[in-house]
Amino acid sequence: MENASHATLLARIVRARTIGLAIPLLLLAGLLTGCALLQTGPLPTALVDEPTPSIEPEATATITPGVTALVFWEPLPLDRAQGLLLAEMVHAFELENRDVVVDLVPWSGYGSIHDAIMSELPDGELPDLAVAFPAMIAQYAPIGAIAPLDPFLTDVELGFSQEDLADLVPASLDAGRLAGSGREVLAFPFAQNAVGMWANDTLLAEAGWNRAPSTWEEFEQACYDVAAQTGVLCYPYVENVSTFIAWLYSRGGRLLDPTAHRATFNEPAGVESLALLRRLIDAGLAWRPQETYGDYQAFGYGQAAFAFSSTGNTPLYLDAYEGALHNGVEPFNWHQALVPQANPDDPATLLYGSSFVIMSTDPARQRAAWRLIRWFTEAPQAAQWASELEAMPVRLSALDWMTDTLAAHPFVATQVKGIVRHGQPEPVFPASLEVQDILYTAILSVTQGYADPQTALDQAALKTNAVLSRQP
Repeated sequence: MENASHATLLARIVRARTIGLAIPLLLLAGLLTGCALLQTGPLPTALVDEPTPSIEPEATATITPGVTALVFWEPLPLDRAQGLLLAEMVHAFELENRDVVVDLVPWSGYGSIHDAIMSELPDGELPDLAVAFPAMIAQYAPIGAIAPLDPFLTDVELGFSQEDLADLVPASLDAGRLAGSGREVLAFPFAQNAVGMWANDTLLAEAGWNRAPSTWEEFEQACYDVAAQTGVLCYPYVENVSTFIAWLYSRGGRLLDPTAHRATFNEPAGVESLALLRRLIDAGLAWRPQETYGDYQAFGYGQAAFAFSSTGNTPLYLDAYEGALHNGVEPFNWHQALVPQANPDDPATLLYGSSFVIMSTDPARQRAAWRLIRWFTEAPQAAQWASELEAMPVRLSALDWMTDTLAAHPFVATQVKGIVRHGQPEPVFPASLEVQDILYTAILSVTQGYADPQTALDQAALKTNAVLSRQP
């Protein structure tokens, strides 16, 4: 892309990958290792340990008797789109709930929130409400720093009805459950997304395909067909743990066993996932773009039949495509579909993202914090939060409220109904970051030709098991 279009795309990518609304836990591992797992490239500016300046709500200056004051630590700058939207929605909550005021404290990313919470544990000054990734939640839970949400979910007044539960994205509550330690819900979705497959429908049609491939065998064949008929290559890849896990899930595999003490990603589902990528590389159909963010640009410019990425990266693909049109690329049809499956009758992909956590503070403030979570995730508000396209609505019925969004971007309905509803969460366990780093290295060793898939994943499994053995 050129000039303003290129700058706009890079700015949005840096924002999304830095503040984390479209970034899963997997990116956090990359930050620790110097490799951003959604996309390799230069690191964002270093995380700091102090919150960025915030505008204190006037109501917090003097709390009226009978009014509950909440402190909410969140990762979004209040001078950018998502942060502004969050502040607007919190203010709307206050207007509807005059007995609650919210001190919204923005930090410079999820990592800063995590560092601040850890520095205050066990007896320091904690917020009432925060947002965190699964690896962080897994560190708070064993020391009793967060309040289980089950009592609120079943509360007579503020709980969820069976209709409410059926309206939630199916696996959304599982994303807040600690692996291997029962079914207690410890977190509730704040910004959830799922991995899908972007498909260039125009290229597929030219190659004789009237739909996106739904199985891995079809996907591989479509790659060859598109190249043979159009000369366009298949897939611009980056070494990406989230994509690997989505492929693993789509083949019926799992990252760990149910106890979260043994790796299972080196079983056939994982091996074949990396073997497919290696075959496409060897055939010249998959390539790693040399330029930063080249995967977005390659797809947006019509230079690839497919791309794999988060539903939350939709704005980035839209920007890439619009930039390509501005620079003279002919329009083409494209959309995001579910990743191909080993068994289309039992589909799965990776569901990931950040979640609300209620800290173990005063019971009255905990209840008020739950009221904010419940309000924020009701269908009208879930639809408003998803309107920026950087997070999927947590309720399926939110689509009924997203008329303007669906008119502009019809494929959002497919993202919700055809991708996110089939998402399965990453396991929540304390050693998540270390395991992500180990997996990233294994993927890199395969794409760089240093090891075959079985050897790379077996070695990674041995290292992972050693790490998991140190967990409680």
